[in-house]
Amino acid sequence: MRSVSVVLLLAVAAMASAVPDTYIYRPHYDLSKAKVLFEDFIKEYNRIYKDEADKEDHFQAFVESLKVINELNAQNSGAIFDINNLADYTEEEKRNLYGLKTTTTKPQN
Repeated sequence: MRSVSVVLLLAVAAMASAVPDTYIYRPHYDLSKAKVLFEDFIKEYNRIYKDEADKEDHFQAFVESLKVINELNAQNSGAIFDINNLADYTEEEKRNLYGLKTTTTKPQN
């Protein structure tokens, strides 16, 4: 009985790995619904912005992230891209997060 269970488990695993890439769900976001998606994002990630101008800057960054997510998921690579906690980061915030840290003042001799 145990060997039957093992064989069955292996068969299921083989079938699952044979599923064509086209059957894997990859999110594609309707950009006309970006405002609603952004409000959901704000709630999910507990975002608070300084003012309406700051919120608008982050909304524009969020829309750009949606475009990138859609483009990357359309490529059907092995990865699946989706909204995450970095989706509203502006270019400056991304540079500060990942970029090379340099000093803005000259070193004293």
